[in-house]
Amino acid sequence: MEIKWIQYLQSKSLRRTVKKIKNIKNSISIGEVIKLKKILIIAMIVFVVFSCNKKQEQNKTKKDDNINISQSDKNKTEENKKNSEKDSSEIEKQKEVSSEEVIKKAEEEFLKDSKNLEKYRNYVTVAFYQNREFKRTKEITEIFLKNAPDYSYGYRVMADILFYEKKYKESAEYYEKAIGILKHGKQSYAEYKDIKVLNNVLSEIIEKNLIQAYRLSGDNEKAVETFIINQKFLKENYNPLLYNIALNNAKKDNETLKSSNSKKYEENKKILSNLN
Repeated sequence: MEIKWIQYLQSKSLRRTVKKIKNIKNSISIGEVIKLKKILIIAMIVFVVFSCNKKQEQNKTKKDDNINISQSDKNKTEENKKNSEKDSSEIEKQKEVSSEEVIKKAEEEFLKDSKNLEKYRNYVTVAFYQNREFKRTKEITEIFLKNAPDYSYGYRVMADILFYEKKYKESAEYYEKAIGILKHGKQSYAEYKDIKVLNNVLSEIIEKNLIQAYRLSGDNEKAVETFIINQKFLKENYNPLLYNIALNNAKKDNETLKSSNSKKYEENKKILSNLN
Protein backbone atom coordinates (compact mmCIF):
# COMPACT_ATOMS: atom_id res chain seq x y z
CA MET A 1 0.00 0.00 0.00
CA GLU A 2 2.88 2.34 0.90
CA ILE A 3 4.60 1.66 -2.43
CA LYS A 4 1.44 2.41 -4.43
CA TRP A 5 0.97 5.70 -2.58
CA ILE A 6 4.57 6.78 -3.28
CA GLN A 7 4.13 5.87 -6.94
CA TYR A 8 0.92 7.88 -7.04
CA LEU A 9 2.58 10.97 -5.54
CA GLN A 10 5.51 10.68 -7.93
CA SER A 11 3.16 10.31 -10.88
CA LYS A 12 1.11 13.29 -9.69
CA SER A 13 4.21 15.41 -9.24
CA LEU A 14 5.35 14.49 -12.73
CA ARG A 15 2.03 15.56 -14.24
CA ARG A 16 2.17 18.91 -12.42
CA THR A 17 5.67 19.50 -13.74
CA VAL A 18 4.54 18.79 -17.30
CA LYS A 19 1.55 21.12 -16.89
CA LYS A 20 3.74 23.82 -15.45
CA ILE A 21 6.10 23.57 -18.41
CA LYS A 22 3.20 23.91 -20.81
CA ASN A 23 1.88 26.99 -19.00
CA ILE A 24 5.17 28.81 -18.99
CA LYS A 25 6.40 27.55 -22.36
CA ASN A 26 5.49 30.75 -24.15
CA SER A 27 6.91 33.07 -21.46
CA ILE A 28 10.43 31.65 -21.13
CA SER A 29 13.42 31.45 -23.37
CA ILE A 30 14.44 28.45 -25.48
CA GLY A 31 17.41 27.82 -23.16
CA GLU A 32 15.18 27.64 -20.15
CA VAL A 33 12.82 25.23 -21.98
CA ILE A 34 15.74 22.91 -22.76
CA LYS A 35 16.81 23.12 -19.13
CA LEU A 36 13.35 22.20 -17.90
CA LYS A 37 13.15 19.31 -20.37
CA LYS A 38 16.43 17.93 -18.98
CA ILE A 39 15.04 18.21 -15.48
CA LEU A 40 11.89 16.40 -16.62
CA ILE A 41 13.91 13.58 -18.23
CA ILE A 42 16.01 13.17 -15.08
CA ALA A 43 12.84 13.07 -12.99
CA MET A 44 11.40 10.38 -15.27
CA ILE A 45 14.58 8.30 -15.06
CA VAL A 46 14.60 8.55 -11.27
CA PHE A 47 10.95 7.53 -11.20
CA VAL A 48 11.56 4.45 -13.42
CA VAL A 49 14.66 3.37 -11.45
CA PHE A 50 12.83 3.77 -8.16
CA SER A 51 9.87 1.74 -9.42
CA CYS A 52 12.15 -1.08 -10.69
CA ASN A 53 14.02 -1.25 -7.39
CA LYS A 54 10.76 -1.48 -5.45
CA LYS A 55 9.49 -4.25 -7.73
CA GLN A 56 12.73 -6.21 -7.30
CA GLU A 57 12.45 -5.86 -3.52
CA GLN A 58 8.86 -7.11 -3.66
CA ASN A 59 9.84 -10.14 -5.77
CA LYS A 60 12.77 -10.94 -3.48
CA THR A 61 10.54 -10.70 -0.41
CA LYS A 62 7.93 -12.94 -2.07
CA LYS A 63 10.60 -15.45 -3.10
CA ASP A 64 12.07 -15.53 0.41
CA ASP A 65 8.57 -16.07 1.83
CA ASN A 66 7.98 -18.96 -0.60
CA ILE A 67 11.31 -20.54 0.36
CA ASN A 68 10.45 -20.25 4.04
CA ILE A 69 6.99 -21.75 3.45
CA SER A 70 8.48 -24.55 1.35
CA GLN A 71 11.08 -25.34 4.01
CA SER A 72 8.40 -25.25 6.68
CA ASP A 73 6.21 -27.66 4.68
CA LYS A 74 9.20 -29.94 4.15
CA ASN A 75 9.95 -29.96 7.86
CA LYS A 76 6.33 -30.74 8.65
CA THR A 77 6.29 -33.57 6.08
CA GLU A 78 9.45 -35.12 7.54
CA GLU A 79 8.04 -34.77 11.05
CA ASN A 80 4.75 -36.41 10.02
CA LYS A 81 6.67 -39.21 8.31
CA LYS A 82 8.71 -39.85 11.46
CA ASN A 83 5.56 -39.84 13.59
CA SER A 84 3.86 -42.22 11.15
CA GLU A 85 6.84 -44.60 11.21
CA LYS A 86 6.89 -44.43 14.99
CA ASP A 87 3.16 -45.21 15.16
CA SER A 88 3.54 -48.11 12.70
CA SER A 89 6.42 -49.50 14.73
CA GLU A 90 4.34 -49.30 17.91
CA ILE A 91 1.40 -51.03 16.19
CA GLU A 92 3.66 -53.83 14.94
CA LYS A 93 5.08 -54.30 18.44
CA GLN A 94 1.57 -54.50 19.85
CA LYS A 95 0.62 -57.04 17.20
CA GLU A 96 3.67 -59.15 18.05
CA VAL A 97 2.82 -59.08 21.74
CA SER A 98 -0.81 -59.89 20.96
CA SER A 99 0.18 -62.76 18.63
CA GLU A 100 2.58 -64.19 21.18
CA GLU A 101 -0.14 -64.17 23.82
CA VAL A 102 -2.64 -65.87 21.49
CA ILE A 103 -0.10 -68.53 20.46
CA LYS A 104 0.88 -69.16 24.08
CA LYS A 105 -2.75 -69.56 25.12
CA ALA A 106 -3.51 -71.89 22.19
CA GLU A 107 -0.47 -74.01 23.07
CA GLU A 108 -1.49 -74.24 26.70
CA GLU A 109 -4.98 -75.37 25.69
CA PHE A 110 -3.58 -78.00 23.33
CA LEU A 111 -1.14 -79.42 25.86
CA LYS A 112 -4.03 -80.00 28.26
CA ASP A 113 -5.45 -82.46 25.72
CA SER A 114 -2.86 -83.29 23.06
CA LYS A 115 -5.19 -85.74 21.27
CA ASN A 116 -7.81 -83.08 20.61
CA LEU A 117 -7.99 -82.27 16.89
CA GLU A 118 -9.79 -78.94 17.26
CA LYS A 119 -7.31 -77.64 19.84
CA TYR A 120 -4.46 -78.74 17.58
CA ARG A 121 -6.08 -77.01 14.58
CA ASN A 122 -6.49 -73.83 16.58
CA TYR A 123 -2.84 -73.82 17.62
CA VAL A 124 -1.58 -74.53 14.09
CA THR A 125 -3.77 -71.79 12.62
CA VAL A 126 -2.41 -69.01 14.84
CA ALA A 127 1.15 -70.31 15.25
CA PHE A 128 2.03 -71.58 11.79
CA TYR A 129 -0.41 -70.42 9.14
CA GLN A 130 -0.75 -66.89 10.57
CA ASN A 131 2.66 -66.30 12.18
CA ARG A 132 5.00 -68.84 10.58
CA GLU A 133 6.27 -70.34 13.85
CA PHE A 134 8.07 -73.25 12.17
CA LYS A 135 10.15 -74.71 14.98
CA ARG A 136 7.54 -74.81 17.76
CA THR A 137 4.76 -75.90 15.39
CA LYS A 138 6.91 -78.83 14.29
CA GLU A 139 7.43 -79.83 17.94
CA ILE A 140 3.72 -79.54 18.71
CA THR A 141 2.87 -81.53 15.56
CA GLU A 142 5.21 -84.34 16.60
CA ILE A 143 3.37 -84.53 19.92
CA PHE A 144 0.00 -84.61 18.14
CA LEU A 145 1.09 -87.31 15.65
CA LYS A 146 2.38 -89.45 18.51
CA ASN A 147 -0.89 -89.18 20.44
CA ALA A 148 -3.34 -89.03 17.48
CA PRO A 149 -1.72 -90.85 14.53
CA ASP A 150 -5.04 -91.64 12.83
CA TYR A 151 -5.76 -88.05 11.84
CA SER A 152 -4.52 -86.87 8.44
CA TYR A 153 -4.29 -83.22 9.47
CA GLY A 154 -1.10 -83.62 11.50
CA TYR A 155 0.69 -85.22 8.53
CA ARG A 156 -0.50 -82.47 6.23
CA VAL A 157 0.75 -79.76 8.61
CA MET A 158 4.13 -81.46 8.92
CA ALA A 159 4.27 -81.71 5.12
CA ASP A 160 3.45 -77.99 4.80
CA ILE A 161 6.20 -77.07 7.27
CA LEU A 162 8.76 -79.14 5.36
CA PHE A 163 7.49 -77.65 2.08
CA TYR A 164 8.05 -74.10 3.37
CA GLU A 165 11.50 -75.18 4.50
CA LYS A 166 12.11 -76.37 0.89
CA LYS A 167 12.57 -79.98 2.01
CA TYR A 168 10.42 -81.20 -0.84
CA LYS A 169 11.21 -84.94 -0.75
CA GLU A 170 10.42 -85.21 2.96
CA SER A 171 7.37 -83.04 2.41
CA ALA A 172 6.08 -85.43 -0.28
CA GLU A 173 6.37 -88.37 2.13
CA TYR A 174 4.08 -86.69 4.65
CA TYR A 175 1.60 -85.65 1.95
CA GLU A 176 1.46 -89.31 0.87
CA LYS A 177 0.67 -90.34 4.46
CA ALA A 178 -2.08 -87.70 4.73
CA ILE A 179 -3.61 -88.85 1.41
CA GLY A 180 -3.50 -92.50 2.50
CA ILE A 181 -5.46 -91.71 5.68
CA LEU A 182 -8.00 -89.55 3.83
CA LYS A 183 -8.60 -92.33 1.30
CA HIS A 184 -8.73 -95.28 3.66
CA GLY A 185 -8.56 -94.07 7.28
CA LYS A 186 -11.38 -94.43 9.76
CA GLN A 187 -10.96 -90.85 11.01
CA SER A 188 -11.25 -89.15 7.60
CA TYR A 189 -14.99 -88.52 7.94
CA ALA A 190 -14.59 -87.45 11.55
CA GLU A 191 -12.16 -84.79 10.34
CA TYR A 192 -14.31 -83.33 7.55
CA LYS A 193 -17.80 -84.87 8.07
CA ASP A 194 -18.91 -83.92 4.53
CA ILE A 195 -17.82 -86.22 1.68
CA LYS A 196 -17.68 -83.36 -0.83
CA VAL A 197 -15.45 -81.32 1.45
CA LEU A 198 -13.28 -84.38 2.05
CA ASN A 199 -12.87 -85.07 -1.67
CA ASN A 200 -12.09 -81.43 -2.40
CA VAL A 201 -9.42 -81.35 0.32
CA LEU A 202 -7.97 -84.60 -0.98
CA SER A 203 -7.88 -83.23 -4.55
CA GLU A 204 -6.02 -80.12 -3.42
CA ILE A 205 -3.45 -82.11 -1.44
CA ILE A 206 -2.79 -84.37 -4.43
CA GLU A 207 -2.50 -81.67 -7.09
CA LYS A 208 -1.38 -78.51 -5.27
CA ASN A 209 0.85 -80.13 -2.68
CA LEU A 210 2.07 -83.63 -3.49
CA ILE A 211 2.60 -83.25 -7.25
CA GLN A 212 4.14 -79.81 -6.70
CA ALA A 213 6.50 -81.22 -4.07
CA TYR A 214 7.69 -83.92 -6.48
CA ARG A 215 8.10 -81.33 -9.25
CA LEU A 216 10.14 -78.97 -7.07
CA SER A 217 12.30 -81.82 -5.82
CA GLY A 218 13.24 -82.48 -9.45
CA ASP A 219 11.37 -85.78 -9.65
CA ASN A 220 9.13 -85.01 -12.65
CA GLU A 221 8.70 -88.71 -13.37
CA LYS A 222 7.05 -89.18 -9.97
CA ALA A 223 4.96 -86.05 -10.49
CA VAL A 224 3.56 -87.44 -13.76
CA GLU A 225 3.01 -90.87 -12.24
CA THR A 226 1.10 -89.35 -9.30
CA PHE A 227 -1.18 -87.44 -11.67
CA ILE A 228 -1.91 -90.50 -13.82
CA ILE A 229 -2.70 -92.65 -10.74
CA ASN A 230 -5.11 -90.02 -9.37
CA GLN A 231 -6.43 -88.69 -12.70
CA LYS A 232 -9.87 -90.28 -12.50
CA PHE A 233 -10.43 -89.07 -8.94
CA LEU A 234 -9.26 -85.53 -9.81
CA LYS A 235 -11.53 -85.33 -12.85
CA GLU A 236 -14.56 -86.39 -10.80
CA ASN A 237 -13.91 -84.22 -7.74
CA TYR A 238 -11.63 -81.32 -8.69
CA ASN A 239 -12.55 -77.96 -10.16
CA PRO A 240 -12.75 -78.53 -14.00
CA LEU A 241 -10.56 -75.54 -14.78
CA LEU A 242 -7.93 -76.59 -12.23
CA TYR A 243 -8.10 -80.16 -13.51
CA ASN A 244 -7.31 -79.00 -17.06
CA ILE A 245 -4.38 -76.97 -15.75
CA ALA A 246 -3.13 -80.03 -13.85
CA LEU A 247 -3.42 -82.17 -17.00
CA ASN A 248 -1.43 -79.67 -19.07
CA ASN A 249 1.21 -79.46 -16.33
CA ALA A 250 1.52 -83.26 -16.33
CA LYS A 251 2.11 -83.21 -20.09
CA LYS A 252 4.79 -80.54 -19.68
CA ASP A 253 6.43 -82.51 -16.87
CA ASN A 254 6.47 -85.59 -19.08
CA GLU A 255 8.20 -83.67 -21.88
CA THR A 256 11.13 -83.06 -19.54
CA LEU A 257 11.58 -86.84 -19.33
CA LYS A 258 12.27 -87.02 -23.06
CA SER A 259 15.63 -85.31 -22.74
CA SER A 260 16.60 -87.56 -19.81
CA ASN A 261 15.86 -90.70 -21.89
CA SER A 262 13.36 -91.96 -19.33
CA LYS A 263 11.72 -95.26 -20.22
CA LYS A 264 8.43 -93.84 -18.91
CA TYR A 265 8.28 -90.99 -21.42
CA GLU A 266 6.58 -92.81 -24.31
CA GLU A 267 4.28 -94.77 -22.01
CA ASN A 268 3.16 -91.62 -20.17
CA LYS A 269 2.76 -89.69 -23.41
CA LYS A 270 0.38 -92.31 -24.80
CA ILE A 271 -1.72 -92.32 -21.60
CA LEU A 272 -1.82 -88.52 -21.28
CA SER A 273 -2.78 -88.03 -24.94
CA ASN A 274 -5.94 -90.08 -24.35
CA LEU A 275 -7.01 -88.02 -21.34
CA ASN A 276 -9.23 -84.96 -21.47
